[in-house]
Amino acid sequence: MKKKTSILFLLLFVSFACNESTTEPPINKNINDFFPNSDGNYYNYNVLVYDSSGIFVQSGTRKSYFDSDTIIASMPFQVKVDSFQLSGLEYISTTYFRKNSTGVFNWVEVWSNGFYYLLPDSLRGGYSFVNEYRMLYNPPEVNRNWPVFKVNVNLLYLEFEFFKVEAEVVSIDTLTISFQNTTRNVEAFKIKYSARLTTSLNEPPKLFEVQAWFAKGIGAVKWEGNSEIINFFAGAEIYPINTIVLEELESFKVN
Repeated sequence: MKKKTSILFLLLFVSFACNESTTEPPINKNINDFFPNSDGNYYNYNVLVYDSSGIFVQSGTRKSYFDSDTIIASMPFQVKVDSFQLSGLEYISTTYFRKNSTGVFNWVEVWSNGFYYLLPDSLRGGYSFVNEYRMLYNPPEVNRNWPVFKVNVNLLYLEFEFFKVEAEVVSIDTLTISFQNTTRNVEAFKIKYSARLTTSLNEPPKLFEVQAWFAKGIGAVKWEGNSEIINFFAGAEIYPINTIVLEELESFKVN
């Protein structure tokens, strides 16, 4: 009798365990990832643009999605497509990134990039840069900092650092975002990107700054700051120079 009871209990336990496993929601394998990169992931942002005095300039949306894979310089990269709808006009920008255990790295195209338009004609004859930059350091930690990108001008009569971007994780903030027709609070690492732009040794450099918030299992939920840096990350001259850009996550899907 005890043997039959034990067998019955075992069958019930197995049946219960099977039912639990089939009804439990699937585990998000990217739950500890601050830049989920599965093909098909997409992000929709609301955009506001202001001039340096705070006057409204334009509004619109930015839609980002991961499309496919490609090979650049014998290295595998993923394709990220951004579609901007700003004041009735559409802009499409394609960037390429790769990710490993130490962070997220973006490829810099020679002609279609987010800093070339900042170069005066007099300096376009000679400049150099590494074709890849680290956008995100993994794992993010408060007070961690790293060099992002640098462009040097190398002319016969002149040599100096033209454009430099650095990053620092400054805090962990709680943000409210939209999710499945409701709102939710998420913790996000706030990263400050700072840039110096030097176009002449006779003038002080221009300083730019952008704050970006990255949430675990989601990715970038907010960007705010100077257009020059956001254009650099977008890989194109999307927003007017000397403006302040605010991009806030409105909806997203992460596989």
